[in-house]
Order: sequence, then C-alpha cells, then structure tokens
Amino acid sequence: MHSKTEKSKQKGVLEFASIKVGDVVWCKRYPNKELARGRITEIITESPDGPYFTFINEFDGSFRLSLYGDLIRKPTKAMMNKLISAKIRADKQVARLQEKKSKKKK
Repeated sequence: MHSKTEKSKQKGVLEFASIKVGDVVWCKRYPNKELARGRITEIITESPDGPYFTFINEFDGSFRLSLYGDLIRKPTKAMMNKLISAKIRADKQVARLQEKKSKKKK
C-alpha cells in the first residue's frame, strides 16, 4: 500500500525544465502572487494555466501552489530580506503569545 505522499508524487513528474521535486525555490504563490520560498513536493506539467508545482512554504509550513512562470531564478537581496523580516516578526509574535499563555497559567 502506498502512502499519500507516494501517491501524490506519482501524479506529477519528478523533473521539469530547470526544477525537480525536492528543490528549494523562490517564487510567487498562486493566485495572490505573494513572495514565498519552499521545497517542491510535486510538479504538474499539464494544466489550463500552464505548468505548476506545489511546495511546502518555509514561512508557515503550509502547502502552496506556484505557476512555473512565477519561479524566481535569482531573488534580489530585497526579496530575501522581506521574507526573512516577515519570518522574524512572526516568530516574535508567537513568542509573545506563548509568554502570555504561560503567565495566565500561573
């Protein structure tokens, strides 16, 4: 019996043009075009909107989708800093919430 992950990988291809399953890429998420970075989990080459891939977003751990045309080959320093800053802010917010919860328990 195959796991869900194995079944998912069997639907798509393992490699397309310059990307392959397992690569960490910068891209714009579909449909909102937000900047994202993550590890590719699946590549689908046949769809009405063109080739796309799914990935695990490093920022929040969610599964996301990006069109192949929205792949960012060479992210600028500003793009990288934007995502790093957002991650730092999110981590601080989580820490503050955890601190509040621990104070309430006392």
